[in-house]
Amino acid sequence: MMSGEAGKFATALMLVLGFASAPVFAGNVNVGTEVGTKVATDVATAPIAATAGQNLFAKPLTLRGKLGDVQIEMHLQLKPDPTEGIQGTYTIDGQSAKILLAGESENTDVIMEESINGKDVSGEWAGQLVGNTFSGTWSTTDDAVTKPFVLTVLTAKSAK
Repeated sequence: MMSGEAGKFATALMLVLGFASAPVFAGNVNVGTEVGTKVATDVATAPIAATAGQNLFAKPLTLRGKLGDVQIEMHLQLKPDPTEGIQGTYTIDGQSAKILLAGESENTDVIMEESINGKDVSGEWAGQLVGNTFSGTWSTTDDAVTKPFVLTVLTAKSAK
């Protein structure tokens, strides 16, 4: 695996196993280093990566854009304990139901799961938040349906 792929794999594992497992997998991110030379260095980088992801969400974000062909509005923020990741909701224009979101961010990568009923996972988001643009792919849990998304972060003035 290339180091970027390994990082995404570690992020996905953190989502599944919980953020507390990050130090366990952090040592596997730097593929190709000699065994025995990675003692504490990689483990020490896990909190740094978490902090970088938290900086993206230092303030709650409102985003608008397209999920496939539909217009949506999304709200994202850090969880009350920022080390546990991000949370939020989104609505489809013309509908009042809020769809719940929860996930993790590392650097510019954002991975989230959604739930329509608050209990079961109904979809997955994988994308990057670069500058004011959050883009990537939404999919059903079985990957039977995938849709691209492109959302723009709104400034406080345009969010009203």
